[in-house]
This record gives sequence, structure tokens and C-alpha cells, in this order.
Amino acid sequence: MNKTLIATAAIALSAIAQHAATQPDAHAHGAQMISINDAVAVLVPTEGSTARGVVYFHQGEDGVIVDVELSGVEPGSTHAIHVHQYGDITGADGKTAGGHYNPEGHDHGLPHVQARHAGDLGNIIADDNGNVHFEMTADNLSIAGLHNPVIGRGVIVHAKVDDGGQPTGNAGARIAMGVIGIAKGE
Repeated sequence: MNKTLIATAAIALSAIAQHAATQPDAHAHGAQMISINDAVAVLVPTEGSTARGVVYFHQGEDGVIVDVELSGVEPGSTHAIHVHQYGDITGADGKTAGGHYNPEGHDHGLPHVQARHAGDLGNIIADDNGNVHFEMTADNLSIAGLHNPVIGRGVIVHAKVDDGGQPTGNAGARIAMGVIGIAKGE
């Protein structure tokens, strides 16, 4: 292949990539553009755990609405929940998901702290039956937009409370893990 053809192809691919990057929450599908407003992560237990559930993500006006449904934890227990860097849950202990999702390089913090890891979602509390229903809005994330997109990343539920300490909240082992994917929607 000649150098002119290679250079022309590289310029064309660069222009396509730049155009795609300026289209928040939209991806080309044939001739039409579709918007990704919903994502889901099915949580499976890590080795030795019984925690399982689903985390739904919906792109709202003020950020991403995160809705957690979890079961199989100790009644009345509190657990940290974070978006992690990778959507890799091949390790039985959940560590292949990497650390907290932190594209802006902030210190760790609880949701009331403005400058925190993008993945810091705080804590969830189980009811008397060991079930969790939790909803929050994360103002520092997007589903698939330009600002801290979560598609393809991991969700981890930890064994302990996130106490806000550095570097990751002292939340302990990982008890449930999932990959954030595009949801079918309504």
C-alpha cells in the first residue's frame, strides 16, 4: 500500500473519530443516530458470597440516576458501592475490575463531596431481610456521553462501609460484581 493512501485513510479515520467524540450520548447506527439513556449491570456474587442483584442506570437531566436492587447480604448491613475502572469480572474475587473509576484524578470521597472519584456512589443499607433498594443521582457521570461515561465499566459491592477515607474508603473485599452494558430500555 502506498504512503499517500495510508495517510489519506488515517486522516479520514481521524475525522470520523473527532466527529463521533462531539456527539454526546449518541452513536451512529446506519443512517440514524440513537441515544443511549439506559444501562444495566447484573451483579453476581464473588467467590464465597451470596450477594446478587441488578443496578440500573438512567440518564437524567441532573446526572445519572442509579437504582440498586440487591439481595443475599446480612440483614441490616451497610456496603460500599462503586463504579470500577474495568468491566472485567473474570476474577473470582472481583479484582480484575481494577480500582475505582477516576478519570479526573480526584481523591476518594462520599457522594456529598463534589471533587471525588467518578465511581464513588457511597453506601447501600440492607433491610431486615438482607435486601437492598437504593436510588441516587450521580451528577459526575454520564451513561455514554463525554463526561465520565460508565458503559463498559464494572460495578462492585464491597463487604464493608465506605468511610470516605483515602485512598478508597476502607470498604474491604468485593462481594458482588457486574459489567455495565446498554439496556434495552422501555
